[in-house]
Amino acid sequence: MNEHNFLPKPLFTRHVCFPDYIGGFSNYPDHIVNREFQTKEFNLHRNYNLHIVLDGKGYVTTEGKRYELLKGQGFLYGPGMRQSYYSDASEPWSIRWVHFYGERLEELLDSRGLDEPWLFSLSHLSPVESLLEKLLTLGEAYQIDDEYTVASTLYELLTRLLNTSDRLNVPLNYASDKIRAVANYVRSHSQEPFSIEKAAALAGYSTHYFSRKFGQTFGKSFPDFLLESRLVQAKRLLASTGLSVKQIALETGFSQASYFSSCFRQLEGMTPVQFRSLHRIGDE
Repeated sequence: MNEHNFLPKPLFTRHVCFPDYIGGFSNYPDHIVNREFQTKEFNLHRNYNLHIVLDGKGYVTTEGKRYELLKGQGFLYGPGMRQSYYSDASEPWSIRWVHFYGERLEELLDSRGLDEPWLFSLSHLSPVESLLEKLLTLGEAYQIDDEYTVASTLYELLTRLLNTSDRLNVPLNYASDKIRAVANYVRSHSQEPFSIEKAAALAGYSTHYFSRKFGQTFGKSFPDFLLESRLVQAKRLLASTGLSVKQIALETGFSQASYFSSCFRQLEGMTPVQFRSLHRIGDE
């Protein structure tokens, strides 16, 4: 088997998920793929790439590690990821794949595949295999009226994967490393205008994913972290300079002195002037 089915863009543009490309290989020992970051091949800079092994075996390599995949196992790459996988030469895998996109997939998939490939093992292959074959059949003779059946079949496939599979690889926390790097940047540039959208872009993530991972990493929201960073800088200026409260507010990224004073009182339990009187260098 060597099958490739490309689907047209759906008429309804807000499907939760929709396949762009469906296919499969059987008995093809030379199947090997190496794609660089943000490759535009098969639109994989914006599509997810799902593969499931139906027989034989193959391998996925990531960050210097190689994982063997057998019948009933598979992998998912998120958009734009570097990809490396291949069939075993002596026991070539029979594999089916779906390249897909959709609305709010990040939430549906709980961010799987965004930092590293999600490798999984299915507890029951048969219903998933049936859904894959149904998608292939629909793709072979696709008609406009099949759009909703295709979308719902893929949705069922993905939700089954989420609910009936176990992870094979241990997350390496690349997201946390990136988010810590952005947090350090924000700390040192907190006086600049900063939105969560800008911070997420610096990390290379969507706003939703960045916000969730930031909270998991630091135990606080990004706006709270930014406010804390600005107030830390403000306290330093209050204690070490003669700048007015209004000047300090502007120097630390606050648009209004009244808002600065309100935030300061709420978090510190005193006004900026009271803080200065307690901590002014040279007064101790």
